[in-house]
Amino acid sequence: MSHSEETGHHTLPKTCIIKSSREISSIFKSGKRINGNNISVVYLLRPDTETARIAFTVSRRVKRAVDRNRLKRLMREAFRLNNERLNDTVREKRTGVDIILSYGHDLAKKSLSLKDVEKDFKHFVSRISNDIAG
Repeated sequence: MSHSEETGHHTLPKTCIIKSSREISSIFKSGKRINGNNISVVYLLRPDTETARIAFTVSRRVKRAVDRNRLKRLMREAFRLNNERLNDTVREKRTGVDIILSYGHDLAKKSLSLKDVEKDFKHFVSRISNDIAG
């Protein structure tokens, strides 16, 4: 049993997180965009791999760092809880995907919950899975 299982911590593997600003810029430039009610996604299919990788961004229009970090935590948790369907499709079709989940609104307009972010993410997974399959 790993340390994270023993302590009850659930984390994303480092291999599925995109950190390179060069890669993130490339995805923003060449990827397809889907807008949801609260968050948006930019994704790029990668036939050379069989993995789903993700990055999280929050606009500086969200003034307080505390709020930006909370939004990134919500997006990470939505991904962690709902990425199994996406991973199944990626393995089945042998086509990888790089995803950027992004929040670009001013937080003063509304307060987001995990349920709001999850709803958008499930919609994105459905659309991305259809694009991979088709």
